[in-house]
Amino acid sequence: MEWQIVIFAAIFGVTLAMENNLIVTTTEGQVQGSLASSGLYYEFLGIRYAVPIKFRAPAPPESFSGIYKADNRAVLCPQFPTYDPLAAPSENEDCLVLNVFTPAFINTTCPVMVFLHGGDFGVGSSSPIFYGPQFLISHGVIVVTVNYRLNAYGFLNLGIKEAPGNAGLKDIRAALRWVQKNIKNFQGDPDNVTVFGQGSGGVAAIYLTMSPSTKGLFHRVISESGSPFSPHVFDHSPLKTASHLAKSLSMKSEDPKTLLKLYRETQISKVEEAIGNQMNAKSVFLPSVEKVFKGEEPFLTDTPFNILSNRPDYFHPVPAIIGLNTVEGLSSILDYNTVTGQMDRIHHEDFSALDQRNFNPEDKENFRKMLRDTFFSEITNDEALVGGLVNLNTDFCHVGPMSLFADLYGNNTVYQYLFSYIGNRNLGRILTNSTLDATANLDELFYVFDLDRLPLEMDENDARIVTFMTQMWTNFAKFGTPTPDVSNGEWLPYPHHLEINLEPQYVAPLTPERAQFWRALFYKYGADMSTK
Repeated sequence: MEWQIVIFAAIFGVTLAMENNLIVTTTEGQVQGSLASSGLYYEFLGIRYAVPIKFRAPAPPESFSGIYKADNRAVLCPQFPTYDPLAAPSENEDCLVLNVFTPAFINTTCPVMVFLHGGDFGVGSSSPIFYGPQFLISHGVIVVTVNYRLNAYGFLNLGIKEAPGNAGLKDIRAALRWVQKNIKNFQGDPDNVTVFGQGSGGVAAIYLTMSPSTKGLFHRVISESGSPFSPHVFDHSPLKTASHLAKSLSMKSEDPKTLLKLYRETQISKVEEAIGNQMNAKSVFLPSVEKVFKGEEPFLTDTPFNILSNRPDYFHPVPAIIGLNTVEGLSSILDYNTVTGQMDRIHHEDFSALDQRNFNPEDKENFRKMLRDTFFSEITNDEALVGGLVNLNTDFCHVGPMSLFADLYGNNTVYQYLFSYIGNRNLGRILTNSTLDATANLDELFYVFDLDRLPLEMDENDARIVTFMTQMWTNFAKFGTPTPDVSNGEWLPYPHHLEINLEPQYVAPLTPERAQFWRALFYKYGADMSTK
């Protein structure tokens, strides 16, 4: 690949003289990183940034003597087995680590890009097995990838001090505080930190703008395929969720103390098994509104919609890049249990399968009929049913929610994109075996990262997209705009949409009439759920 040859040729003479190991001092002690096989960067893997306290905000990490060899490539927080190739089962609670990748070819202070993995807040990991940083590193930035607690262990909210909710988001806050204290010693600029993520990781980046406790810890955000108004990223009834799952653990109770005892004492494997058997298993436990308790620093104390609409005391926006793929809902067919369960219920005219977690209509039958008439005019044909579910998930999880978020956020600097390029690294299309002329969820991600676990081919056109995307992402991290030199073309901010393809151009928003349909329903049935 010509572009890679140029990069490596430019640094080859330097790498020959480089040390294989590099020791950096942190506030807790010295950590030793190693030179990547490419010679492009040093990697410090598995640095502990916090210590988990079950269901609560984490504690600071302890100091240590000697030198910690930071070489653990495969730390995952507790999660269940899943089809997701970016996840793996784990029962390890001591998982609050981050990875730092710093260029070996630069001896000046670099912008910092902190990546938050996706997985619907239920699965995933920051491991370089899944997210290889070399494409970004080649542009002269430091990349940090972060583990945070997931599912019940990250988001159990019982409305009591022992389980107030949002522990996973508090983990991310702790990681950003660690970055502020330590990244300068890795040649990073603590005053130039961009937080970016895909899916729920992108939503987590957006949630950072809604908590007074994170102000000043970051300066820009990028959200790939993540909006705070999707049904899979926020729970308006977290106690009900905990009570519902408890039934799968042989307990019927809505008492917070009783539920706390259950979740504390049940083996992680049993809890994860119960979660894995649910519909939409990856998004059972989610961020939620917290009560405020003395001695517990909250993260979210109002709903995202209320904060964006009328809580300037909570909302502290920063410049943002947000975007979507063309048919995000294609990935929904990968959740076999959920899709087959929905299809079976719709076949039998049980349209409760169409209910949306973030909608609470008083007349459920009329709401279900509206969705049935819009997406499922034919319910006897399996192909038509799958197509209806794909369109429903595209509109209700992505297109509508992102459109509303862009409008609410758009008075601040926000750059919007639509990723439509189809090449060898479109992971979503590979997983779904799609032949549609459309891009799916995950399709843009591995033009930003490399994927060691599932090597993806790269031809000349793929390399052009890798170069374009990583240039735009790192320009944004460095300068606050993807196109600092407008003589080479300019990416205009909101309300413009840039199509990312071999020939980038401005395009109309995705299916605006369907986005408006979702928005009308959201304002009628979803926007004030927390106040009912």
